[in-house]
Amino acid sequence: AMPKNTLEEQKRTCEMAAYFTHCKLQPVHQILTLRTALNMFFKLKNFRTAASFARRLLELGPRPEVAQQARKILQACEKTPTDEHQLYYDEHNPFNICGISYKPIYRGKPEEKCSLCGASFMPEHKGKLCPICGVRDRQRRARAKDLSATIPE
Repeated sequence: AMPKNTLEEQKRTCEMAAYFTHCKLQPVHQILTLRTALNMFFKLKNFRTAASFARRLLELGPRPEVAQQARKILQACEKTPTDEHQLYYDEHNPFNICGISYKPIYRGKPEEKCSLCGASFMPEHKGKLCPICGVRDRQRRARAKDLSATIPE
């Protein structure tokens, strides 16, 4: 259910749900992420994007009752194929998620990578503590070097 928060909080929650639909998950779990995003975007009146989630959901062959609900929402969305609110989400442009801001870093945009765990970050977070592996950039380089020295050939 959509939290009864401010519009900005609702939009951000929808963005996060949309990003989650791009994670590589087993189909049964992918269906859950798509159902969640579909319902949230429909409630926000972002019908064009909700329709896209419905189509992706139907492609995965969900249970008949889930498919029926998705088709019903898809038909409603197709009557008004517009998005009422602009969100920071482009379903057609591949992206990584910044490990600090949880915003997409779209293909072709500047990106920093943690040299130890490989997490992605926006350039403005360079040198900050990595929330994934818990070390800073200088420490990461030293640890990565130490680790590579301990791996047998």
